[in-house]
Parts: sequence; structure tokens; C-alpha cells
Amino acid sequence: MRDRIKIIVNPFSGGGKARRLAESVVGELRRMGCAVELHETRRTDAQGNFSVVGCAGGDGTIHEVVNGLPEGDATPLALLPSGTANVLARELKLPRDPGRLARIIREGRELRWDIGVDRARGRKFLLFASAGYDAHVVHLFHATRSKAARSAIWNMGLYVVWGVKSLLEYSAPRIAVELDGKPVTAEATWVQVSNVRSYGGPLAFTPQARPDDGLFDVMVQKAGRRRDVVRMLWAGFLNYLLPIDVRTPDVAFHRAREVRLATTDGRSVPLQMDGDPAGHLPARFQILPGALRILAP
Repeated sequence: MRDRIKIIVNPFSGGGKARRLAESVVGELRRMGCAVELHETRRTDAQGNFSVVGCAGGDGTIHEVVNGLPEGDATPLALLPSGTANVLARELKLPRDPGRLARIIREGRELRWDIGVDRARGRKFLLFASAGYDAHVVHLFHATRSKAARSAIWNMGLYVVWGVKSLLEYSAPRIAVELDGKPVTAEATWVQVSNVRSYGGPLAFTPQARPDDGLFDVMVQKAGRRRDVVRMLWAGFLNYLLPIDVRTPDVAFHRAREVRLATTDGRSVPLQMDGDPAGHLPARFQILPGALRILAP
């Protein structure tokens, strides 16, 4: 019986929408007879004796909560989507209605979801990690975002505009890629290690990825000119819109359980996980099959 629930809310997510949604869902659950605690975001809030932990916010909030869970924790996770991209919520086809979300928390089915972990940092991710153009944009965007008022609304449109601006000054790195102990290339310019087909916004860089197959889908781009980046973005857009797999000649796709990335040109190469900055290379990603239980419709 899911009757003892903790919901963690990011009060800044969605310009305050996350807080309002969380309060509405808490009200619905209490009318169902559940004992519910509502807390603002803390890395340790996910721990405790609860039948469900809920996250109200975007993918960054979920990322923070999952990293607050001890490895091997079996507490089911419920999502109350109210962030910018909401990639995970879109994958699960979650509603926004408080009543329907409360019923999912109370009665929804449990899915097993693979987790990725960077053993170099001990940091987990649910969606994707990458080094290359998008990680470059993520670091620049969040550095600018951190200087703005916390109440400011930063949406996907602003993110796209910032990405286009950053392309004008972008210089591709050189990245060595090793998959399951075997070297693949030392000349990659953009690598995405993914659990899901979707990316933030109308993009799908790894259209064959699944979150329950025990494998990463790894996209490796080797060309680093600005037009190659634009071509990759265009392919991702078409993959999102159409039921086809659009591939460009400078990109290869692989599947692996362990991925090692390192810079080969001495530069400091940014890394991102689930859309947030995650330091710089090197990185060693391992997949933890079915390590998370997520509630879905």
C-alpha cells in the first residue's frame, strides 16, 4: 500500500509552477487517506522510510533526487513534471493534472529503469550524459542562468537561442572513446551516452535507445565543423518528428555497458548529465540495469 509519501519540490522550477502543482497533488493524496510530507529540494530528502518519493520539478530536480538515493534503494519514484524540458515525463507520457498524478502515485504501475553512473564522480543519471557541443552549451547556459534572478523564467526557447549564439564561437574538442574495454576512436568531437531516444526540446539523437534494455546507446560524431553540428541537430529534429532513423555520414551508433571518455588534445572538455553541468572529462560510465522503480500511468 502506497500510503506514506514524501514529495520533494524545487520551488524555483517553472517560475513557481512546481510548488503549486505539488501542493495540489498533496491535497489530492490526503483526500485519498495518504500521509504526505512536502519538502523543498535537498540532496538528502529522498532518504527515509517512505512507500513513494515524488519529485515536483524538471529533469534537473529528478537528477538531484536520484543522486540523493543510496545505490540499491528500492523506493519507487513518482514524477510531477513542471520544469523546462521534462524529457523523462515525456518518455513516460505523464499527465499534468493533479488528480491523475495523485492516482498514478497511489495506483500506477512500476517500471524498471536503467541508471547510468559516472564512476569517476559517483554521480548518477537517468537520461543521458555527453561531451561535445551540447555540453558546451549547457555549461555556458547555466553559467549565465546562475547570474540571473532565481525567479526568472528560463525556457527551452531561450536555451535554443543561446545554443545558436554559442555555435558562432564553438571549437570542437577531440575525445577518445572506449566501449566495454575496446578503443573505438581518439577523434570524436561529440559523444552522447543515452538511456532514452528524446533529448530536450524537439530532438532525438539516439532514436533506438531504451531505458530498460541494460545498455547505453552511444552516439559518436567525428566531424567538428560548425556545419557538421548543424547537420547533427537537423538529423535529431527529423528523428523526433518522423518515424524514421535519420543518420549523417560522420556519426556512428554503438551499444555498450561501460563507456570511457577522455580528452586527447589537452583541452578541458565540459561534461553534462541530464541537462546539467557535470564537470569535465575524463569520465567512466557504467549502466545499472533496472536499478530504479518509476511510477507510470
